Amino acid sequence: MEKDISILIDFIHVYCKNNHYQTEKHPISNSYIDGKKKINLCKDCTALVLYAVNKRINCPLTIYKPPCKKCRIKCYEQSYREKIQKVMKYSGIYFIKRGRIDYLIKYFL
Repeated sequence: MEKDISILIDFIHVYCKNNHYQTEKHPISNSYIDGKKKINLCKDCTALVLYAVNKRINCPLTIYKPPCKKCRIKCYEQSYREKIQKVMKYSGIYFIKRGRIDYLIKYFL
């Protein structure tokens, strides 16, 4: 679960940094973020991180958890589902172009 959350935060961070670059950002703190890594997010992306982390922590599927987009349980509210899909698409392409195939395997297969 910790790795899932760390990757999720990385995806949202990349999306925010590259798409909300003109928006005021604030540091976020989370026990899943490496203390050496500074993460600054805008208000909207901070809300998305908090929502997504909460959903992952409270996911009833712990042992055989599929990727959220393939899950039979649709726990995300529609507005957050649309936001996270946009983030995953953008950041997935971003990381693939930079050789992060491990992210491809985890989230897109």
